[in-house]
Amino acid sequence: MRQLFEQEYKKHEKALFLVALGYLHNTEDAKDIMQEAALSAYQAYGNLKHKEYFKTWLTRIVINKSKNFLKKQRYTEELTDDLNVFYNTHETDTEVLDAICRLNSKVSIYITLRFYNDMTYDEVARALKQPVSTVKYRTNNALKELKLILEGGDLE
Repeated sequence: MRQLFEQEYKKHEKALFLVALGYLHNTEDAKDIMQEAALSAYQAYGNLKHKEYFKTWLTRIVINKSKNFLKKQRYTEELTDDLNVFYNTHETDTEVLDAICRLNSKVSIYITLRFYNDMTYDEVARALKQPVSTVKYRTNNALKELKLILEGGDLE
């Protein structure tokens, strides 16, 4: 069981890190949340009834851990450290990630889950417990805001 969990977890680790980073805007906090989420998921893995939903289930754990952390902290820090410390990214990737981090976490989660986690709209809807139509609408709005930031504009 341990080996199966590790294999599945490793497949999704980078994408899950980006989810945590999108919420927390701090690399070190995101690493901590990833460790907590991995431990929680490992302990509950035996109770997961539908193994095909592992990614969605694990994403939900990361989201909940991130939200709980923010409730305790009551603030988020700006992303000031180098993302390459944890993962190798190209400069343009770092630029896009920085722009995503400038978005409100309620908006950035749609982009992170959909494009960095390669989740379908249905999977995102399941993970966020929202209707698919809502996910599509909010993803589209998030992309418009991201485009504005990347083109040098600023959000009001």
